[in-house]
Amino acid sequence: MVDELERVTVYAEGVYEFWAECPFCESSMKIREVVYALPKVGRTLMVTRKCSKCGYRHVEVIPLEKKRHIRVYYRAEGLRDLYARIVRSNVASIEIPELGVSISPGAIAPLMITNVEGLLYMVLEAIKSLQVLGEGGSGEALDTVKRLLERGGRFTLILDDPMGLSSIEPPGGVSSGKVIVEVVEGILEE
Repeated sequence: MVDELERVTVYAEGVYEFWAECPFCESSMKIREVVYALPKVGRTLMVTRKCSKCGYRHVEVIPLEKKRHIRVYYRAEGLRDLYARIVRSNVASIEIPELGVSISPGAIAPLMITNVEGLLYMVLEAIKSLQVLGEGGSGEALDTVKRLLERGGRFTLILDDPMGLSSIEPPGGVSSGKVIVEVVEGILEE
């Protein structure tokens, strides 16, 4: 039987394992770091923390490369456009002006791979959470997002990525003017 570590190394540049204290139960937990070469993103570090005693598990995907600062604009017009694939780096912000949606990454924001439909579901859940907390989130906004998910509609999705790793790929790979990539002056400083 092939060892699990050996199978992973077929796809990875490097695999590192070590033990550390679990932040919840303080027993020893395994940490595995693997460097992968991901298409369109480049070299990334995947860090997996897993405690066999309490079940704590955390996975992080950290880009190791950067490119020029870009803004990616995607124009959705119908239901099919909800299937466009989104790759958002951990430092990229997301904006949907027509919905008044602006999402800024937090300190430990993950690299995200989803589609436009998945992003709209995340927005829908955020609006519901805001309503429950009494922090806003109008019924009109909720209805608009639900309508977009059911029937599609026209809106613009903007990714602003200082690392230049984010992308939006329309379904079937056909852009037909739906995606515009703007290079922002300057390069991200280290």
